[in-house]
Amino acid sequence: MAAERDFWRFFLLSALAVFTLAGFLYNKRTGSLKVSSIISEHQEPSPQSPYVSLPPTTTRHPLIPPYPYPYTFLMNPLKKCQSGNPFLVLLVVSVSPDIRSRLAIRETWGNESNYGNVSVVTVFLVGLPTSVTDKVQQELEEENRIYGDIVQQDFMDTYYNLTLKTLMGMEWVAKYCPTASYVMKIDSDMFLNVEYLIHKVLLPDSPVRNNYLTGYIVPTSGPMRSKAYKWYVPKEVYPNDTYPPYCAGPGYVFSADLTQKIYDVAQTIRVIPMEDSFIGICMYELKIPLTTSPPNVFNGHWIDYERCLYNKLVTVHHYTHEKLREVWTDFWSKRKSECPKK
Repeated sequence: MAAERDFWRFFLLSALAVFTLAGFLYNKRTGSLKVSSIISEHQEPSPQSPYVSLPPTTTRHPLIPPYPYPYTFLMNPLKKCQSGNPFLVLLVVSVSPDIRSRLAIRETWGNESNYGNVSVVTVFLVGLPTSVTDKVQQELEEENRIYGDIVQQDFMDTYYNLTLKTLMGMEWVAKYCPTASYVMKIDSDMFLNVEYLIHKVLLPDSPVRNNYLTGYIVPTSGPMRSKAYKWYVPKEVYPNDTYPPYCAGPGYVFSADLTQKIYDVAQTIRVIPMEDSFIGICMYELKIPLTTSPPNVFNGHWIDYERCLYNKLVTVHHYTHEKLREVWTDFWSKRKSECPKK
């Protein structure tokens, strides 16, 4: 009986190996699967999974990694800025498994062909998946092979590494897109009116501003000192009781000259998980004041959709990919229609 059981175990393992090899050869011959085949029901990254299975040559990092640290670009869309001087670079903060939101953004406000003769570049910022297998990473690489718009370094893709992700975007623009005029850091659950941002806030026919950072300004706030809070920051990490003014994290805009300055000064400051507060600290250290934006155009909260209202907004928060597609269809098709005068 034991010999028979061993035989069947050997037979099944051999068959599995043959089918796996056949599938690999088929993919090599016919090309990789279409992007629809890699849209799966992924779980959200778990902060309890500190490592991802990767080739031995890839560095593994803890969930709360050191900084500064020589993180490596695993995906780097170099061609994005080689053909010209972008007026606006959109750094979309994404999560590795969230292909559905990235697809929705590519089809809506992140579609680079929407904006006529104003050059807009869209890239997605991700870290390493926190899953225990390589599946999500492989799917991410396939997605990037199709779209060529993903920027990734080898730190874990967790909420507490949002600051590292934002600094990765700063580094990428400074090194690989230095001729851009403006940059926007924006979350993936946002509605963004790029046309209003370009033509009513940034003004492409005006001289490019330097040392410029604007958005919804939070004038006063301070670190949470209780470990019960998600945003807990101990005194040994940030000793002050208040943060300098900062632009709220869901979406803020800055001149591209700031990317190198912020990245450089960040090497001298203890990183905290709240990336928007951290960027405010960097600006304070640089002695560069924030720029007040036009009132009520940068919104970090939900606003019910009304086309004429949205025509005069830059951002609205808390959008699912389904809702974004639904609203965008109406907004984009009717954006030039007359609105009633008040």
